[in-house]
Amino acid sequence: MRLTQYKTNLIFMKATLYRFLQTAFLGAVLLLWGLTASAQDRRLTGKITGTDGPVPGANIVLKGTQTGTSSDANGNFALNVRGASPVLVVSAIGFKTQEIQVGNRTAVSVSLEDDATALSEVVVTGYSTENRRDVTGAVSTVKPAQLKVVPSANVEQQLQGRVAGVTVITNGQPGTSSQVRVRGFGSFGGNQPLYVVDGVPTQNIQFLAPDDIESTTVLKDAASASIYGARAASGVIVLTTKKGQRRAQKLSVSYDGLFGATDPGKSLPILNPQEQADWSWQARKNDLYQAGKTPDATSFAGIAGGQYGSGLTPVLPDYLLVGSRSGLAASAVDLTAEAAKYNVNSANGAIYNVIPSNKAGTDWYAAITRVAPLMRHQLGFSGGTETSRFYISLGMQQQAGIVINNDFKKYNLRANTEFDITKKLRFGENFQISYVGTKGILGGVGNQLGNSTNNNSSAASDENEVLSAFRMPPIIPIYNSFGGYAGTAAPGFNNPRNPVADRQARANDSNFNIFGFGNAYLEYDVLPSLTLRSSLGGNYFSNYSNSYGRIQYENSENNTTYTYSEGSGYGLAWTFTNTATFKQKFGRHDVFAIGGIEALNTGLGRNINGSGQNPFSTDPNYVTINTTTPGATRSVGSNYFLGNKFYSLFAQARYTYNDKYILTGVIRRDGSSQFAATNRYGIFPAVSAAWRLSSEEFMKNLPWVSDLKVRGGYGIMGNSNYLSATNQFNLYGGGAGQGYDITGSNGSIASGFFRSQIGNPAAKWESSITSNIGIDGTFFNNKLEVVLDFWQKDTKDLLFPLSLPGVVGVRSNAPYKNVASMRNKGIDILVTNRAHSQVI
Repeated sequence: MRLTQYKTNLIFMKATLYRFLQTAFLGAVLLLWGLTASAQDRRLTGKITGTDGPVPGANIVLKGTQTGTSSDANGNFALNVRGASPVLVVSAIGFKTQEIQVGNRTAVSVSLEDDATALSEVVVTGYSTENRRDVTGAVSTVKPAQLKVVPSANVEQQLQGRVAGVTVITNGQPGTSSQVRVRGFGSFGGNQPLYVVDGVPTQNIQFLAPDDIESTTVLKDAASASIYGARAASGVIVLTTKKGQRRAQKLSVSYDGLFGATDPGKSLPILNPQEQADWSWQARKNDLYQAGKTPDATSFAGIAGGQYGSGLTPVLPDYLLVGSRSGLAASAVDLTAEAAKYNVNSANGAIYNVIPSNKAGTDWYAAITRVAPLMRHQLGFSGGTETSRFYISLGMQQQAGIVINNDFKKYNLRANTEFDITKKLRFGENFQISYVGTKGILGGVGNQLGNSTNNNSSAASDENEVLSAFRMPPIIPIYNSFGGYAGTAAPGFNNPRNPVADRQARANDSNFNIFGFGNAYLEYDVLPSLTLRSSLGGNYFSNYSNSYGRIQYENSENNTTYTYSEGSGYGLAWTFTNTATFKQKFGRHDVFAIGGIEALNTGLGRNINGSGQNPFSTDPNYVTINTTTPGATRSVGSNYFLGNKFYSLFAQARYTYNDKYILTGVIRRDGSSQFAATNRYGIFPAVSAAWRLSSEEFMKNLPWVSDLKVRGGYGIMGNSNYLSATNQFNLYGGGAGQGYDITGSNGSIASGFFRSQIGNPAAKWESSITSNIGIDGTFFNNKLEVVLDFWQKDTKDLLFPLSLPGVVGVRSNAPYKNVASMRNKGIDILVTNRAHSQVI
């Protein structure tokens, strides 16, 4: 009985203990939940801004953790924070890193301060990057934000007014390249600068999307640009595209958008029809007065083809042309009867046009122009880990020209990646594919590879519709009485063509290119101070174009045949670069050196083209070369180009002592297939030095000087852009026109040949000797930046094709010879006022 009671008590005690443990566990859970709740994440939102507005892509990290995010395109962000006093670390490229005490706030607004010490920014020179403090040459940089404020789809146009010493001239048409000059022109041709995009040299950046650009650096003198040797005489513009960041992070998505419009403005003031007639009469009176004569009823005959009569005062006609009659009053014309005679198709008989006058005056400029919209959209995706990074973008641009039927479209995809294969070995690539299409261009769009003898920047045709708009008399209407075109077929108005008709005829003209551009590279750290890099890059394009020429009837000088032409081509330029870079600091001594070997081809490929006349139908859906009239008026052609080949060795060394005294030396040896063996190679050295005055003891008493550096440089750069690849050779040509019936059989012709070009194997490199003295300074706690350069460039051995004497013959092209020299000199001044910002 006692044993049973004991067991019962034991069982009761176990049950009680079990319930106690359950209660204690539940209480502990509730306690921990309460503690966790007190330290649970709370949502923090905010916005990051800078001096120019929202800062997209800024990094916001909770200090002491891996938790972080990035700001969106509007600078907004949201992040979970915990703790009683969390601290945010906010950083962005081009701004100073800031730590923000959050406290118990749920929303913060952070205004970042520019990293205004311009002399400490990183400068990308293509083969390497260096601190702006260590630069001894004339170098200018442009931030992406400065480019984006220019509402253009053309990167070259966005440089206008951003860099001292750089001028940009454009013909105003969207989708065309611009004429860019760095410190003027120093040759008879080939004055375009060399572009280097992500380390790959090119002379055409039409494919590049403005929103992809991360940095732009302009190398203006020999000290900075001679490392590019033979193609650097006209300056070098180095562009790098956006990359991801090497850190643990979430995917960052950004959007860049632009909407705008171009207003053509109003036409220049032009006399109305009555005023033009009155002044024509006045001009005749002036001639008579000077001859001592008095005007009479016969004095005004024949003015403007008799359109205004021949009386003492001019009378505007109601009709300028009815069949073969001109200068008619309305009472002399029966439109119903004239409609039966009306004919503007020469296949149906003689042209019979009926052109009324526009006494109020036609605004021809307004008739061919419009307010042209522009839009640009781009999505960017970036991210990375501790061992990799990536950036991918998708973009589109559309821009209408101010002239009707003139349009531009571009679509682009870019992918930039980099991965660590091992701790010492890295692989990366930068690749972009672009579609660029234009319609109704007035003139040419330039060479896709930019490697012609004049680098082929786009140029509007001399006789274009804008010029015609100012030549056309306002009394002529756009359309005739029956809806066709009116024009100078009405006598007395010279020979301009109806610009509206010409613009409408270009509605189906098109030109498009597909570009593939980029490079792949390997980097290996042999030592912490020594890195080897090998890069293979290039530019591939494929293009197609077509154009239509309508039969005209409305002008005094008409095209009487319908023409059609089309063409296509492809090309490839490539560059293979291998470098070794050494960086080491020994106490007060800082040493940097780079050496490399490079081989490239400026572009090889093929083109094919064809043309014909009078297809069976003028409907663009049925017009091809095959549908044009067979025979002599149908022609085809093609050409094959091999490009210019370069082989180069280069080296650069820089020594800095105590962050005060800097000495830099550069040398490059270039060989080009453009020259004969005796002059194939050129050597281009440069030397420069800088003294950082602000680091000297005697400057310490000047607190308003933040940083001050004096620099100077001297060197030689080469140029061969203006030289034809075949200049060294005698060339021969032939054809049916050079054949002759030597045997006298009247049944066969022996082919004949002639010398089409006289070669000059003695041609040698153009050389530009450049000297530069400059000052880089920031003052008043970095609020004011001043860059001042005095420079002089002497170019010798300028290449030019001299005229040949007639005894040589008229069929041979003259060779390029080294015949002249040229001097350019100037002053570059850049003054920048930098504002400060604060944390709110």
